[in-house]
Amino acid sequence: YKCLQHEALADCIGITKDPTSCYMFVMKYYENGNLYSYLEESMGIPCWRDIIDMLWSISTGLESIHEYDLVHGNLHGGNILIERKMNSIDAKIADAGLHGPADKQTSQQIYGVVPFVAPEVFGDNILTKESDIYSFGMIMWMLSAGVRPYYDKSHDKQLIQEICSGLRPN
Repeated sequence: YKCLQHEALADCIGITKDPTSCYMFVMKYYENGNLYSYLEESMGIPCWRDIIDMLWSISTGLESIHEYDLVHGNLHGGNILIERKMNSIDAKIADAGLHGPADKQTSQQIYGVVPFVAPEVFGDNILTKESDIYSFGMIMWMLSAGVRPYYDKSHDKQLIQEICSGLRPN
């Protein structure tokens, strides 16, 4: 829980347990939604000042997670929450550090949004700090292009194979 306390990470209000006995974080509500909805509302590429502000915030949040030797493991536009301020925009990372320790396999199954998962993760099923950086790179691409990576393709096994063979967004 301590690693969740950083200005670039979504505000965690507490922890609760659902009826199936799974623990869940209770997060602050961000009325501006996530990065996907922000891009849809922007109807194209955001201004460069906003892009730089958001990327700076995301990178410092990711650095904070990695300083605790944790990995995010599922970094994508749905886990980046947007907060508009008077003269700027701020991006907050949600679900921070939920995967666990860096370089440790915790499951046989990899979960994530296909375009944001590093190619090597599909092969060895191990999430690393480096795979988080790949995901951050895809967020950088998405912000500069104004659309989601591979928006024109099905997110299926075929796309995974193409990504593992070197396909990157145009």
